[in-house]
Amino acid sequence: MARLSRIVIPGYPHHITQRGNRRSRVIFNEGDYALYLDLLSEAALKSETEIRSYCLMPNHVHLIGRAFR
Repeated sequence: MARLSRIVIPGYPHHITQRGNRRSRVIFNEGDYALYLDLLSEAALKSETEIRSYCLMPNHVHLIGRAFR
């Protein structure tokens, strides 16, 4: 079942998580970490979102971000 849409308040920080299915790995090597950060930076610029902090682990990711629109 899909989750309900989240309420986004512009400028308010949000904790965002991303996890692999059944806790499987989503990052396999050092190059994957760099690629993830490059793609995250690109997506943040396009969506007018500021990423304040992040924690990348092999099977999941934590982000603190603020959307401005």
